[in-house]
Amino acid sequence: MYKSEKFGKIFWVDGDLNLKCCPQWADGTGDFEQTEYVTDWIDWEAVDMKALLDVYKVCIIKQVQPSGYKGG
Repeated sequence: MYKSEKFGKIFWVDGDLNLKCCPQWADGTGDFEQTEYVTDWIDWEAVDMKALLDVYKVCIIKQVQPSGYKGG
């Protein structure tokens, strides 16, 4: 899981590498009752696509190399 202050969400990928997210509370925990697939987002106009792709990259790397990811 990746906590993004920019988006105010926690992101992760499922077993099929689809990007999912939920809102992040101020204490850093997630509101997992509000889980959604990023592909279901409707309003893309204000989304920083570079930042979102960076989040996706980190989530993919964490999924396939959970203990070896050092950032980057």
